[in-house]
Amino acid sequence: MKKPTKLGQNFLVDHAMIKKIIQESKINIQDVIYEVGTGKGILTTELCKISKFVHSFELDSVLYSHCKKNLKHANLALLHLDGFNENLTIPFDVFFSSLPYYESRNAVTWLCQRNFRRGIILLQREFVEKLLSKPGEKNYRAISILSQYRFSIKKLLDVPRTSFSPSPKVDSVLIEIYPRTLPLTNKVIKDIQFLLSFRKKTTSFIVNYFKKNYTRDFDSFDHNGFGKNKLVKLSPDDIVRFSTYLNNTFNTNK
Repeated sequence: MKKPTKLGQNFLVDHAMIKKIIQESKINIQDVIYEVGTGKGILTTELCKISKFVHSFELDSVLYSHCKKNLKHANLALLHLDGFNENLTIPFDVFFSSLPYYESRNAVTWLCQRNFRRGIILLQREFVEKLLSKPGEKNYRAISILSQYRFSIKKLLDVPRTSFSPSPKVDSVLIEIYPRTLPLTNKVIKDIQFLLSFRKKTTSFIVNYFKKNYTRDFDSFDHNGFGKNKLVKLSPDDIVRFSTYLNNTFNTNK
């Protein structure tokens, strides 16, 4: 098992900031928490004080052993597992995590497929900017579309890099997410990711590509519905609708 430093972990050490994060989370005694990344257990302990139950996941064996020895909360299940394992079916109300940058995309994609009430997530600023990027902007990518289609996203708190040890190179942002649609299937997610490989192409170009590659008789395309804009100019809702249209028309089964 890799050591913590190799996992790219930066631990919150600013107790005043930890208090602010807990206050902003508005978690209450009725909430079941799903925490990915127990770390040294500082936030986990605070979560146990204010919630009904905490399922906390830690992959690092050293950190897991430390927390197993030191965290003795009756409402805590500490698990030495990957919290983003597709086979886990633990129901929860609130997702809570302070994620290393490399896990951020995986976490958001996983959450898009889950049924829960809301999420409190601490992410690096540049990734939050990508999540909130608007149509036509440089950072408007598949993850922007998936997250904005599936969730309402709200910034809660700026967290400076000095709140962590070791200090990362960038600042972080605490966000809150609320589901605005039903969970997405893995196929819908893969379809959107594939479609965004055409991000700078027009909708008519993409339709012609599908006509050539999926051999389906096709006479007309409703440009009034989608416009002749480049894909990257469309809203998340329109891109999901366009992807569904392509899938239903050409039965791609990618």
